[in-house]
Amino acid sequence: MTKSSRAMAITAAAIVSILGCSTPVAVAGPLTDFYDAPVATTEPAVPGEVVRNLPVNSPKGFGLGFDIERILYRSTDTHGDPMIVSGYTMTPTAPWTGPGPRPVIAYAPGTSGMADRCAGSAVLGTVGSSPAILPLLLAGYRVVATDYQGLGTPGGHTYLNRMASGHALLDAARTADVEPSTPVVLFGYSEGGFASASAAELAPTYAPELNIRGAYVGAPPADPTLNIDTLDNTGLGSAVLFAVDGMINAYPERAESIRGLFDSDGLAALDAAQNWCTTDPAANDIVRTSELTRDGRPLTEQLSNPVLAAVAETDTVGRIAPVVPVYLAHAVADDTVPVEQSRTLLRRWRDLGADITYRQYDLPAIPLEGANHQPGALAAYNDVMPWIADLIHRS
Repeated sequence: MTKSSRAMAITAAAIVSILGCSTPVAVAGPLTDFYDAPVATTEPAVPGEVVRNLPVNSPKGFGLGFDIERILYRSTDTHGDPMIVSGYTMTPTAPWTGPGPRPVIAYAPGTSGMADRCAGSAVLGTVGSSPAILPLLLAGYRVVATDYQGLGTPGGHTYLNRMASGHALLDAARTADVEPSTPVVLFGYSEGGFASASAAELAPTYAPELNIRGAYVGAPPADPTLNIDTLDNTGLGSAVLFAVDGMINAYPERAESIRGLFDSDGLAALDAAQNWCTTDPAANDIVRTSELTRDGRPLTEQLSNPVLAAVAETDTVGRIAPVVPVYLAHAVADDTVPVEQSRTLLRRWRDLGADITYRQYDLPAIPLEGANHQPGALAAYNDVMPWIADLIHRS
């Protein structure tokens, strides 16, 4: 391990120790009004408009010179309808000393669950969001993060929905009220990698005014058909339930048909999962989807059913070439999102002519279920941070 690698490993470990061990807690008191109080409608609704903000008293570990605010902002769901999304912004108080305006990182967090209490803006330290934030802030960048549709705000979370996730991330960047020359970089890992990839594909048509320099896409579950087998029959299977719930929440017109594929035990599991965070004990129980479906076939075999096939195809990333450079990275030993996800996405994007830098991390496998996913995020810092700096300093 090089000196810089050791330094990055120490930094990453410090981040996890400061931020990654917090447990999501129920939103209560003043926060209830922040998330749930009705928002006045406007015509026309302007995506990226901040409709409510609330300064955050810096929690332990963040006394490093950052201004933090929770935000509610306008966005657009998968059907093109207006929606309200929550998130947060963190800005270093020290002046930006680099060229031009302070860069903005549009940050998409990793999976934290389906319940409102799992939202990154509610706890500012969920396991999914914590590792990426501090290095970005210490580099002087402003970080604007999305909670995604239905996390924090009323309604169900549309987990791994391509359009809603991409829109929410691009509109998070818009909340920064950037100058036309302000560099914007999309950044995400796991669920966040999926959102970053989606946003990179959608940006030219949805947010053409943003000066997006590039996108970091880490370990993205880009294709629903490639991930279920890895998670089924394991203690990581709650993510499969989250994915089905995400379809139900995003496509209410299909909800009855999707739920019709499951028996009473399956429906009970799906309903329960809507209220789980990834840190809940129930979310770490073994899930066997063959025991939850009406016909006894596992969910991976159900994807050929027209009820799910159309949704899975719609929510697959890799059909549109990003017009900005992308840094795609994945750990070979990842046991939560298999590396074939990134290898397939790489082939699809390069076949479309996209500018992709790809890096695989051949890290030693950890003999503990689910423990081989997060190391890929930590390993990538050493490469991604200078890559971002280079994008920002280009004229």
